[in-house]
Amino acid sequence: MDQNSLFNKDTRILAIDDSPFSRDDESTSIVGVIMRKDLYLETLVRKEIAVDGMDSTEKVLEAIKERGSGVGVMMTQGVTLGGFNILDLARIYEETKIPIINVVDHEPDMKAIEDALRKHFKDWKSRYSALSGNFFKSGSIYVQAIGMENKSACRFLEQVTINGKIPEPLRIANLIAGIL
Repeated sequence: MDQNSLFNKDTRILAIDDSPFSRDDESTSIVGVIMRKDLYLETLVRKEIAVDGMDSTEKVLEAIKERGSGVGVMMTQGVTLGGFNILDLARIYEETKIPIINVVDHEPDMKAIEDALRKHFKDWKSRYSALSGNFFKSGSIYVQAIGMENKSACRFLEQVTINGKIPEPLRIANLIAGIL
């Protein structure tokens, strides 16, 4: 993929976030915001996922198939949706060839995550194996880039972050998911 094409003002971004839930809930929503790089909001997509299930990857792939035509970049803020319903970013990239930028506000403690998965899930190994990729620090956030160079991911994030440290597409996805 031509990394320069990501910096066109019309590049479409799919930002994913989950809605609030309680451990007693069977399901929760995930929201996909499709926004151009010039921050024009184009459309939304909503899917239900099982709390602590293993269907978030499938649901995001469905969302891309339904509404993601022309999406140039996908963004997430972590990969655990609806509890420990782990989003397999490597698989999403393999199947779509859409570069992915995952941002978190602190370096993931992989040992603590492994311990929690071991304690609560019989299928902890398959869940843990979906947590692939390395993070690097960029300013005050940690970034994981899949399908694009780290330098390009940082440049892209700078261009879609207006205030604070959360990129605008993720901020909007979080606001919308928060009221569902």
